[in-house]
Amino acid sequence: MSKREPRRPASQAATPRVPLWPALAELLDWRGPFLIPLLLLAASRLIAFASLPLAAEDAYITFRYARHLAGGLGLVYNPGEHAMGYTSPLWVVLSAAGFKLGADPVLWTRALLLIADAVSLLVLTQLLRRHASALAAWAFAVFFAAWPYFAATAASGMEPGAMLALIALGAALIGHGSVWSGPVLALLALTRPEGVVAAAVLALGASWRDRGVALLLAAAGWGAIAWVHGSPIPQSVVAKADLYGTPGPWLGRHWWEWLSPIQFGRWPATAEGNTLAVLTVIMAPASILGARALWGARDTALTRAIAAMLAVWLGYAALGVAFFSWYLLVPLAGIAALSAVGLPSVSRSPALLATLALMVVGTWPTARILYLGRAQNEYAAFQGASVALQRGLQPGQSVMLEPIGIIGFQCPLVVIDEVGLVSPDVAARRLKGPGWYTDIVAGRRPDWIVIRRSSREAAQAFAGRGAPFRNAAERDSVFARYALQHTVDPGRTDLEVFRRVR
Repeated sequence: MSKREPRRPASQAATPRVPLWPALAELLDWRGPFLIPLLLLAASRLIAFASLPLAAEDAYITFRYARHLAGGLGLVYNPGEHAMGYTSPLWVVLSAAGFKLGADPVLWTRALLLIADAVSLLVLTQLLRRHASALAAWAFAVFFAAWPYFAATAASGMEPGAMLALIALGAALIGHGSVWSGPVLALLALTRPEGVVAAAVLALGASWRDRGVALLLAAAGWGAIAWVHGSPIPQSVVAKADLYGTPGPWLGRHWWEWLSPIQFGRWPATAEGNTLAVLTVIMAPASILGARALWGARDTALTRAIAAMLAVWLGYAALGVAFFSWYLLVPLAGIAALSAVGLPSVSRSPALLATLALMVVGTWPTARILYLGRAQNEYAAFQGASVALQRGLQPGQSVMLEPIGIIGFQCPLVVIDEVGLVSPDVAARRLKGPGWYTDIVAGRRPDWIVIRRSSREAAQAFAGRGAPFRNAAERDSVFARYALQHTVDPGRTDLEVFRRVR
């Protein structure tokens, strides 16, 4: 008769590993939190792709870098200029791979983001089911799959969806003790500068081996970026911080006011915040209760994943970072997961859950107006200016403008960027005060100018600090050297295209 091993105390019992993916039988079970949300996710993304013909304006900045990289010109926006006007080294390399394969950049990045969103849904839902509850898993999965903002961001061609997938994968792999934990953390650190913060949070639960691998690989990547561009800090980050400022959590409350039950003298300032504000009465208490529940399960992959997402959000809020819609994806996914953990403690009422589901679906008609309107305005303005330029440009000529994405991608011109994302000299001059536009035009002598009529007439910059002209006479002297060639879609947009005549 064999001896039984003594039973270990519960505190010493091995914590069962959560499978990284649901088993096929679980995935195909319509009663589980995977199949129906995955179908909703595919449907919502495909609807967004079909409704929005173009990627986001800023995606085309990355596409131009990627095309030049794939074509052998190097990691440059303007040939021969090495400013780092993109924010994601990983995303520009993945986009360049698409160009190498002959893929359309919009279709290519949307396909990558569709896969990334599916990974995020499956991994995070699996973690929620294991470490929280089945209701939490369902709540997050349906919200992430069907909330229109996530679908619109997948259509944008921007990288935050990939960043979210790497956070989810990194947390799960660390929980498994996988040898892939280090490489995934390194990729996360190379998605965006805030990806470094998210990777550092996840690394707190990783082994020393995985931390070392991640550090070496990420350092090699950022070191290569520094070698190419002279600094590992993106010029796009520097220019935005200098010109938009970092005014702190109060003036930057667009990052958190939509989650507050108290309205501080205004409704949420952003369209996304206004849409989310209707959920405050549920998300605010559920987030608090979710945080309390996760505090008791601190050493889990779920807690680390949510902590990494919220670290990005808290960083944005603390600095008061300027709001760009795609920045919200990772913070919102973190809040959604945290709220899902706390939702069962707020209410399990079928009536409430049905109301929440109807609210998610019922937001689509309003959201369609928002996101389709944005896309149509960008198309009318930027595509219109691009067509006007293409009629008269000669390759190698220069253009000074602010919307450098679509126009810069479609027109073979040297771009002088008003914000300074790809033109560091412009950003540096703007910090010195009024007259920057005059001085840049005098020094660079652009062949073309694209400017908003309101900025020209009111002598105010469209974005960022610094008056473009010292006075009206100075402004008139600048445009005396240029002839108006085209006004883009009068009544809908006020972009004007000027050509140098003397």
